[in-house]
Amino acid sequence: MHETCPHCGKVSGEESPRFCSGCGARMDGTSPPGFPGMPSFSGERKNSTIAGFCSSVLPGLGQVYNGEMAKGFALFILALLGLFFLLVPGFLVWLYAMYDAHAVAGKMNTGEIKLRETRILHMVLFIVFAVLVIIVVLVIVAMIFMASLAAELGPTGAGSLNRLFSSSGSL
Repeated sequence: MHETCPHCGKVSGEESPRFCSGCGARMDGTSPPGFPGMPSFSGERKNSTIAGFCSSVLPGLGQVYNGEMAKGFALFILALLGLFFLLVPGFLVWLYAMYDAHAVAGKMNTGEIKLRETRILHMVLFIVFAVLVIIVVLVIVAMIFMASLAAELGPTGAGSLNRLFSSSGSL
């Protein structure tokens, strides 16, 4: 009796084949690890919604969730630079990070891309790194703002403010 492949539906010409001649899948319904188009059940599965959400909170965090540390750090730095200098490119990189994290998680689940382990320690270290970088950037921006404000007030500083408020109060 000829068998039908449970994966692609091709009818086999052999009597009791172990593998499909069309797609190469096992005729018993199982598939080897990493077989394209079939879910990889070798332990962990990625949640593409969580991956996209992680990158919406911090650009690159979804990539770290997917096990792509270097890509996550690169997207975070690119988004931060884009937001700091030109705003729109930063948002575009951020949107790409969300899309990429979601798409890669889905491809890992189907076996198109090798499944990488989610390491919670890497995610925590990435968040700590990102928060520290954001704090440093905010401190630098505040210092630049304060320096320009001090330059506007002149060498007397607070005395100029007192004169300004006392003269406007006497009107």
